[in-house]
Amino acid sequence: MNCMNQIIDFFSGLFDTSLWPARWHCGYWSDFHGWLYIISDMMVWAAYFLMPIIIIRYASEKRTGLKFHKAYLLFAAFIVLCGSTHFLDALMFWVPVYRLNAVVRFVTGVVSLATLFYLIKILPEVFKQKTNAELEKEIAKRQEAEKKLGEVNKGLEAFAYIASHDLQEPLRKIRTFSSLLQKANENTFDERSKELAQKINSSTQRMQNMIHDVLTLSTINEEVEMVSVQTVDVIDSAKEDLEIKLLEKNAVIHCGPLPMVKGNPAFLTQLFSNLLSNAIKFCVGQPIINIRGEQKGERVFIYVADNGIGMNKEDSKSIFIAFKRLHSRGQFEGAGIGLAICKKIINIHNGIIYVESEPGRGTTFIIELPAAV
Repeated sequence: MNCMNQIIDFFSGLFDTSLWPARWHCGYWSDFHGWLYIISDMMVWAAYFLMPIIIIRYASEKRTGLKFHKAYLLFAAFIVLCGSTHFLDALMFWVPVYRLNAVVRFVTGVVSLATLFYLIKILPEVFKQKTNAELEKEIAKRQEAEKKLGEVNKGLEAFAYIASHDLQEPLRKIRTFSSLLQKANENTFDERSKELAQKINSSTQRMQNMIHDVLTLSTINEEVEMVSVQTVDVIDSAKEDLEIKLLEKNAVIHCGPLPMVKGNPAFLTQLFSNLLSNAIKFCVGQPIINIRGEQKGERVFIYVADNGIGMNKEDSKSIFIAFKRLHSRGQFEGAGIGLAICKKIINIHNGIIYVESEPGRGTTFIIELPAAV
């Protein structure tokens, strides 16, 4: 009971200073000694007061990539409380708030222990963190690996170009000679021979188309000039390239206002040519294609929507893989490289391409490109 009375008495007179004299009146303080003590405490308090401001500001600015947020807050609270004890020590030369000083010191002790326990708790994870030297070493290794990978890719691209280019000539000869053979023996070949000759020509044509696509894919590189491009102009160029296909299937293309983009005109023409060709190919009726665009900040979004056969959601990513086909050649022609070319062109432009589609309800390709400056 006596202890409880002491506690109640203590907190009821927390700011009472009548029971103690100010420090100037305790002992034999000279002016030099007293002010040396006061100035020292105030200097420590000022440093302790400013440190948490720096810590909290750093933690708030780096909050997305910063680990151990709680440690920063506990450490900041610990420093503030330590500084407060020094401030009160200096203040008591005039105002003897001994009880308040005792409470602040107790709270400082609690926060100090809480900080210590938290640091012990996260210590194993802290030791797993890499030092700056280790990170720099890892970055150097990655840069070296990327350099070697770049050299390998260039070698593969050169090989693909040479191999594809050299294959063109014998294929042309096979197709020419088989056509001449079929024409020279048109009256003597039986139906089976005519069918075989036609299969040779068809296979040769497919191989030539595939080699052309591989050549296109291998010659697309990042060392191209980027300029301001009128999007509608490259779409018009793509439509001119596909004029025969558009007429054959009576395709209709509606094109709304389109913002300018920053890119390479030739590659962007190839991009839209492939997308329009796909929209025409994968449509069982009359192809109707709607193209629109909008600018959001420094990015341009272009939507190419068709009324084709559509696709399942799980196929929306795999279609950009070279030689990946969702249908047999008997259903739809092509080598399965067109969308891989689109993806590579988009990557060179620091853009994004993805698809929204449902079976039987058409497909929409969404293209994100940098806006023209």
